[in-house]
Amino acid sequence: MKLQNKVIAITGSGQGLGRAMAVHLAKEGAQIAVIDLNQEHMDETKAQVEAAGSKAATFVCNVADEAQVEQTFQAVSAQMGGLHGLINNAGILRDGLMIKAKDGEVKKMSLAQWQAVIDVN
Repeated sequence: MKLQNKVIAITGSGQGLGRAMAVHLAKEGAQIAVIDLNQEHMDETKAQVEAAGSKAATFVCNVADEAQVEQTFQAVSAQMGGLHGLINNAGILRDGLMIKAKDGEVKKMSLAQWQAVIDVN
C-alpha cells in the first residue's frame, strides 16, 4: 500500500502500540494525526514521527465522548488536508476481570470501571 502523504489518524497513539504504529507508518511516508488524552505523550510521539521523516499533528480527544470525537476528526481533516485512514487503537483496562478471587478474597470491578472500559474500548 502506498502511504506517501496519506493522513492516518491513530487513537491512543501517545504511547505503546499506538506510538509504534505511528512511527512505522511515518517511515512509510504517512502523515500522522496523533490522538490521545495526554499531551506530553503525544508530543513524544510527534517528535518520533518527525524523526522518522514525516509530519504529525496532535489532537487531545476522549474517544468515549462522541462530541469530542466529531470535533477532533473535523479538526484533523481541516488541519491536515483530509483523512485517508484510521486506526482505532485507544483502549483501557481497569481490572481485567469482572470478579476476581484471590486467597479467599473476592473483588468486583465497579460499575464505573466497567462503564469506562466499555465506553473507551
